[in-house]
Amino acid sequence: MTIKDLKSNYSHKQMKYGIRSEAFNMMKKYYLTKYETHNNFLFAFLCCVYDGKNKLEAIKKEMRLLFISATKQVVVGEEDVEEYFQLAKRQELISVNENNHILLTKEGEKLVELSYYHNLYTSHYLHRFFSKQTAMITTALILILLSSLKIIFGLQLSSQAMLTEGFENLTDLIKIGIIGMIGMKLKKDKLASIIIIAIMMVTGITLVWSGIEALLDPSPIIPSIQAYFISFLSIFLNVGLMFLKSIVGRASGNLSFLSDSKDSALNVQISIGVIIGLTFAAFRIYFVDSLVGIVIAVLVFKEGIEFLREIFSKEEEFDITSIKVFADNLYNNRLTGYILGSIRRQNLTQEELLENFSRGLNLGRLYYEGFADFFYDELGPNIANKHLNKLIKGRYIDIINNELFLTQKGLKAFYNAKAKEFQQRSNLIRIGHKFDLKLILYLVIFAGLIALLIFAPSINSWLANL
Repeated sequence: MTIKDLKSNYSHKQMKYGIRSEAFNMMKKYYLTKYETHNNFLFAFLCCVYDGKNKLEAIKKEMRLLFISATKQVVVGEEDVEEYFQLAKRQELISVNENNHILLTKEGEKLVELSYYHNLYTSHYLHRFFSKQTAMITTALILILLSSLKIIFGLQLSSQAMLTEGFENLTDLIKIGIIGMIGMKLKKDKLASIIIIAIMMVTGITLVWSGIEALLDPSPIIPSIQAYFISFLSIFLNVGLMFLKSIVGRASGNLSFLSDSKDSALNVQISIGVIIGLTFAAFRIYFVDSLVGIVIAVLVFKEGIEFLREIFSKEEEFDITSIKVFADNLYNNRLTGYILGSIRRQNLTQEELLENFSRGLNLGRLYYEGFADFFYDELGPNIANKHLNKLIKGRYIDIINNELFLTQKGLKAFYNAKAKEFQQRSNLIRIGHKFDLKLILYLVIFAGLIALLIFAPSINSWLANL
């Protein structure tokens, strides 16, 4: 049996329910990095053996091409495969016979099958989470939540600004309707994007106008804990929406989702501006709020014009990948590391590099399912070639006699990527019992926000008396 055969063994119903807790404990025991298979390539090593590659050199040749988006490992080196070999041998997941053939033990086979099933199960739900329908529903629910909170607190504090922002969030629901009706149902993706960006630019004009009015006729701003709380909550939720919509837009090639992710970025900027304005207002410096609003509006207008320029370019020149969104950080950083690492390791032509990437991505998709391309179905040699050309244009890579070489700038970028990789791999290794510091930090922040809301009247009174 091979890895490819395993998928047909699991029914759709089985993929919905996932693996049992004892299986999680087994994965956690052997992967050293919680229980996730995509944090390193030990799982890929075991998969190669499972697929019948029983010589170390054959495994190295296969794994050196491997690409998955969900890891920060630059490329798989020979020393990495040696490390996985020693680790698997020490943990008795493999055995080596008298002919130096590598074989999986029963425990090794069981770990591969459980891990692969976990990848199938997780990818099944992540495909749903990163769907257009989920992104639309999530956006609508968050907008309703934020607008409700702003209207409630606005009435409570008699704050006209907060009430206005609350009703403005409600009108943002129109954009969801535009994506659903025009972008998805009528298949007019470009038109939907133009309307969304136009609405965003109108918001920018409104910010400029209200900012100029406030500068000419300044009025006191009364800072409150509730306003801070809602602004921080708005930043947190809109960053999540920006990530979700940009991933969904990039993965599905949906332009209207990409443009709406920029609207979420605008909301983040507005909330940051509100926090800055509130902070200065506590010291009776009121004009900063207006200035920050005007600066944000100008930046929004500039980005909107650039976006529209791309959309209105000639049909044959239009390239959706030229639209920059948050999700590109995930793919581009990973692609950069893979390209630089591959060239650093051996002399390659552009064609050889792209062929290796295609084979490595297919292998990643076979073993790691959705974690290989992070649900970006269009990821492939064409996207990699565009990114490679950007690196050549940026003078990270030179072409000499048809072969690719790293420049000094490219070498520096490669070593920086390797430094980050080693730091991450070091952080992931668990030695003994360790507290989850991130979880503790989140709990402290959450408890702090609740405490601020409880003592809000006293704190608001103190702010008013500053």
